[in-house]
Amino acid sequence: MMGPVIKSAGELVTIGSFAGGYPTQTTKGSRITVADAGVPLANYSPAATDPLTLWKTQPALRKVVGYAARQVASIPWHAYHRVSDTDRQRDAGGRAERLLNAPARFITGFKLWRDVAIDAMIYDLFCVLYLEGTSGKPATLVRIPPRLLTVKSDFLGQVTQIILETPAGTPDVDLTDAPIAVGWGWHPSTAGGVSPMLTLSQILEETRRSVEWRNAQWHNSPKIGGLLKRPVEAKKWDEKNRDRFLQSWRTWRDTPRAGGTPILEDGMQYEKLDGLNPKEAKDIEGRQLTDAEVASAFYIPPELVGARPGNFSNISAFRQMLFGPILGPLFTELQQSVNQGLLGSLDSAAGSYVEMDRDAAINGSFLEQARLLSTLVGGPVMTRAEGRAKLNLPHIDGSDELIVPLNVTAGGQASPQDTGSQNISDTTTA
Repeated sequence: MMGPVIKSAGELVTIGSFAGGYPTQTTKGSRITVADAGVPLANYSPAATDPLTLWKTQPALRKVVGYAARQVASIPWHAYHRVSDTDRQRDAGGRAERLLNAPARFITGFKLWRDVAIDAMIYDLFCVLYLEGTSGKPATLVRIPPRLLTVKSDFLGQVTQIILETPAGTPDVDLTDAPIAVGWGWHPSTAGGVSPMLTLSQILEETRRSVEWRNAQWHNSPKIGGLLKRPVEAKKWDEKNRDRFLQSWRTWRDTPRAGGTPILEDGMQYEKLDGLNPKEAKDIEGRQLTDAEVASAFYIPPELVGARPGNFSNISAFRQMLFGPILGPLFTELQQSVNQGLLGSLDSAAGSYVEMDRDAAINGSFLEQARLLSTLVGGPVMTRAEGRAKLNLPHIDGSDELIVPLNVTAGGQASPQDTGSQNISDTTTA
């Protein structure tokens, strides 16, 4: 019987047991096996570095990458028109912002950009394709799985072609001139990046082996913490009496009576035996070390994923940094890729651009913003209409004017937050 096949450059190549099929589920719940799509030969990975295998079996990797990807996906996209150097107008209802935040019927903006962020972190490669709408079908944004992408380049590492590898028997798709947002990491000689899974493979393999060893120890080592001794002068056990005693002993271990005090036969002694315990197994320390190593590999402070103890002050500081220097480079790469590769199909107006609204995540709570801005500008910064809109309340006529307290204008205060008798003008006449 012929082994599973992998499609590469129009040819079918047999490679071991890789990528044969994957289980799926019918509406009735029974599981069947469906043939997997072709995978580029260049993207073949052994189990130690295969992204899907690591994603399913390595909690540290899934925790760190999932945490970062969810933070990225939680930031909405905003579209703007550049009117002048000092004037920007948001196009909230425009096609660009609408598609970036709701790319397809069954795909939310959160899901699309979460998956794209995971692609970028695991494969060091991501791609989003714009598909023009047809009669009765709206335009959509589609994530292209990196495992199906082949990025070709010349001897200088400059991209010459981007190919979407399709299932066997279907012609490949050239995406070079298509409207796509694509990005990849560094590679010494070609384009396409180097998967961090290769970098982390030894650490993750060590973790896998240590977990297997600990499981074997817990399964095979004595759990009672001791052993039983029969006196030397005791008569030899016949099989019936031996089985009877073993059965009674198991009753104290494997039944609801477990944990009680068993009765030993005459002359028997119980001797304590130091077996494997959690402290000696270093289970917690090993898992925390792996979490910290993986978090550091993705430039994320281990404190944010619980890999290292933290206090309120440094956790708060790290969270403030999360959308700046920590995840900022990923935000920048996504924004530049979308503006360069997709925006022409989303909004062709001159001066248009899109960006992710990171300010909403790093500017603090609404109360903190209100206090800071009122102090900064020396007066109120919101109208009553804007305040009601913030609470999702309907508009009221006459609420569009900015109300400035009299003590702010007459008293000369730097901020409405200032109070005290020194701010009250003396209007008494002699």
